[in-house]
Amino acid sequence: MPTFPEYFGIVGNADEVAKAKGDVVSILQAGCCVGALLINFLADRSGRKWSIVLSSAVFTVGSILQVVATNMPMMMAGRFFGGAGIGACSMLVPMYIAEISPRKLRGRLGTLWQFLIVLGIMVSYWIDYACLRHLPPGHAQWRIPLGIQLVPGVILMFGQIFLPESLRWLALKGRTEDVKINLLRLRDLPEDHPEIIEELEEINLAAEFERESKSGKFTELFKRSNLHRLFIGVMLQIFQQWTGSNAINYYAPEIFRSTGLNSDNTEILATGVYGVVKVAFVFVSFFMVDTKLGRRRTLMLGALIQMIAFYVLGGMIYGIQKDNGGNLVGTVGAAVGAKGYVAIICIYIFAIGYEFSWGPVVWVVCSEIYPTRIRAMSLSITTGFNWAMNACIAKVTPLMIAKITYGTYFFYGSCAILMGSFAYLLLPETRGRSLEEMDELFNKGELWAFKDKYVVDTEQIKRDEENGIFKE
Repeated sequence: MPTFPEYFGIVGNADEVAKAKGDVVSILQAGCCVGALLINFLADRSGRKWSIVLSSAVFTVGSILQVVATNMPMMMAGRFFGGAGIGACSMLVPMYIAEISPRKLRGRLGTLWQFLIVLGIMVSYWIDYACLRHLPPGHAQWRIPLGIQLVPGVILMFGQIFLPESLRWLALKGRTEDVKINLLRLRDLPEDHPEIIEELEEINLAAEFERESKSGKFTELFKRSNLHRLFIGVMLQIFQQWTGSNAINYYAPEIFRSTGLNSDNTEILATGVYGVVKVAFVFVSFFMVDTKLGRRRTLMLGALIQMIAFYVLGGMIYGIQKDNGGNLVGTVGAAVGAKGYVAIICIYIFAIGYEFSWGPVVWVVCSEIYPTRIRAMSLSITTGFNWAMNACIAKVTPLMIAKITYGTYFFYGSCAILMGSFAYLLLPETRGRSLEEMDELFNKGELWAFKDKYVVDTEQIKRDEENGIFKE
């Protein structure tokens, strides 16, 4: 918003402005990293439900500080606390969903979670556009969007109170009767139904096994097979950030301006359209993760599309800069040229490639490769890495755009090559494998995934589901 930097004194040369913008954006991601790492201890002690309530309260406090901020330190504090709440929820919510969901729905609900995140991002883009377009220039243009984010935070904080506690956490605490009560409520089936009897027995047996385990969680985490899983999860989360998706999410107006769009309204409108494209194509992931492509090939295909989009985008930005005599932005009011339109299309193509692959699939893989006993700890670590890289992206992207301009997109395109290679070389296919098969896979000690001869048998998976056998 134009009045935001003026109010907080974000002025000076281009390098100083880029640094200040990076600080304001990245402090939220730093808070996210801290929240994701620390909430693990509370989640195991006090339960998933009340940890989500507390995390939402922290986010709400941070959001209020941002809305009423009168100086930069107050704004930065609000963003840090808001980030801590977001980071904690980003670890807790997918774990909570996995621990209360029927086995047959876990994969799809994980994808739905990513869809709702993208939907929220899209709504935020259009709220910004509406405030810029329909409100008179002033501080309300940025305070109102910051205030609106309180709405989902408050809904989650109070709504979670009325939801059941995690079934697996209750079982680990020996609260067998509460497990049964909540399971009947969630499944809406009678107590003597075969599915209820089977699932209840499975949950309680798994919890008993974990309670009787003699090794500590940290000891178990450092077993070779689990370190292998942790390595894969951490690298997937790191690569997800270096796709460049959040670089565009955070700095889309500036990126669209570099293509030749030089009106604030037009830039934010193009950003809103970008959000619509993301939402539309995340639907594709509902179908691709459950086909013969599976997780691994979907990630490889997504990396290929992102690489092509970024390399072409970088070439177009280079051409625009050369046409403007070395300047990235041309004359205000000038028409967008052919190179600019190609660049805009490439941004949208990148969104397509990301939203059916590295957006949702990374979270699905991370939720299904870890043993139950160390899942919370493992997800806390991998999510922490995700937010740490997110903070790096938020900090360096404006500096890269200011310093190396078109090279920014060649850099992210090269990252896509690395992540596609990682998926081919080191990520085994997990679609359709049961927990026992997952343990067998990683206990073999085989590092190279391309040597794995497993093929996703979608017909067998369908037959298993018809017979009530779910491996997700």
